[in-house]
Amino acid sequence: MLKIIRITFYIVLFLFLLDIFDLFQTKIGFLKAIIYYGFLILPIPLLILEFKSNRNLKEPILRKGIPILTIIGILYLNPMKILLNTATWKTQTIELINENYKNHRVEFQMKDIGALGYAKRNAEIYYLTDYFYFVLAETHDERNFLGIKWKRIDQNINEIGLK
Repeated sequence: MLKIIRITFYIVLFLFLLDIFDLFQTKIGFLKAIIYYGFLILPIPLLILEFKSNRNLKEPILRKGIPILTIIGILYLNPMKILLNTATWKTQTIELINENYKNHRVEFQMKDIGALGYAKRNAEIYYLTDYFYFVLAETHDERNFLGIKWKRIDQNINEIGLK
């Protein structure tokens, strides 16, 4: 049981860190919510089971240290702020497509941030699948695309469903 929770925690922690630093993102809101809730919940049972299984404190100090540091990080970041970041970025408009790589795009994206409205960004994105992508650049700058063949299409997608 301890190994299953440990493996699950490290996978969730890895995916959480990738998402926080905007390296690897998903459009599946349910998966992102599972990652964020798992990040909030899993360190506590993992830490309890680590102390229960190994009564000697010096033995695997790293196995106990990572959940402790995670709990400290959660308290520092505020659990409510973490829960409010479970919204995914939705594509509103595909502005540019790379002529050589159809999965490489510049998109205008929006994210619902509750009562504060919507966060907006023009991002350079490389799609692995329809639901998973890498964010290559958060801001769109024409100087980034000199020498690369881009096709302007301005296709309206409207994934959020605004009028």
